[in-house]
Amino acid sequence: MKIDIESTHPIEKYYLKSLSDEHINFKLGEEFFIEHDGWYELNIPYSGTKNEFQDIVLNGVSLEELIYTGYYTDGQNKIHQPATAVWDMGGCFRIWLHSNVGVFMERTIRCLRNGDFGTNLFDKYSLIVDRPYDIESSYPTEIRSFFKTGEGPYWWRNDSESLPYRSIPTPDLDKDLIIKECETLCTYEKTIAPKHKEGQEYHVKSSHPDCIFDLPFADFDPLKFPTVKKLLDFIGMKRPLSIGLNTLNPGKHFHIHRDSINYSRKGYRYVKGCKVFYWLLTDPEDVHFKFGRCGLLPLDTPLFINSIEHVHSVVNQSNKPRLVISVTGEYHNDKYLK
Repeated sequence: MKIDIESTHPIEKYYLKSLSDEHINFKLGEEFFIEHDGWYELNIPYSGTKNEFQDIVLNGVSLEELIYTGYYTDGQNKIHQPATAVWDMGGCFRIWLHSNVGVFMERTIRCLRNGDFGTNLFDKYSLIVDRPYDIESSYPTEIRSFFKTGEGPYWWRNDSESLPYRSIPTPDLDKDLIIKECETLCTYEKTIAPKHKEGQEYHVKSSHPDCIFDLPFADFDPLKFPTVKKLLDFIGMKRPLSIGLNTLNPGKHFHIHRDSINYSRKGYRYVKGCKVFYWLLTDPEDVHFKFGRCGLLPLDTPLFINSIEHVHSVVNQSNKPRLVISVTGEYHNDKYLK
């Protein structure tokens, strides 16, 4: 691998970081050995002098407009883009590169539209990095392999039906009250535990007779369930299609799958895209939810997720049951869906 940078002043500090957060030192303008072909984040910290970067050359190939996938985080932790420079104490320029320049160009051009280079990509896209994560050896080989695989950075367009997930603010509501109300509201339940899949066990309580997201809409009385009603108002829900309370016990997992069965259901339009509200109501420590091509989801905050378009799996490595509320339906306020 070889990296050259055309800049206003000589660059004093720089390094690469792997998907596993390993720091790699190298010399600009000189070919260097990379043990594993893959994605690496080039970091150029501010070193006392404002410096502008006119071009980055990867393995002899100019990035040209693709340099604008880089961004600058200033000393106040504010992100600037487009930005191909460093200018204040504590700031750092970052850009994701692949050791194979063809792979870098294909991924970048596939994710980003012509005309968006040179604009603030964060206005239209979410940059999500799929990093490897090593779970406990007690889980099946395929689950461990899935979590341990990291495909690197993807730019996901925010208005696309393929957006994997979106984080939203946390409502000021009592999680225990939500659990208590859902225990009564969700009158149907089933346990998914195939005999040939050891360790896979997932308990679902739902407002839908089949414990799925589908028509008819849920029979929901807001007077009986005031806390859930406040939650639905918070996320802009007009009519819930289905409300679920899902439990994953310690040491258990949910298999690698995609909720593609929803394509054939009558209520598909209500789950299409990034529309399923997902909130972990118990301690997120040692609970891991991975989307392929996205990595671990941030479970410390409520999410809207896209489980139809993205392959996923969940493991509970904690010593307590993991409880999640999941809801979708007809929204009258789409402030969190754009």
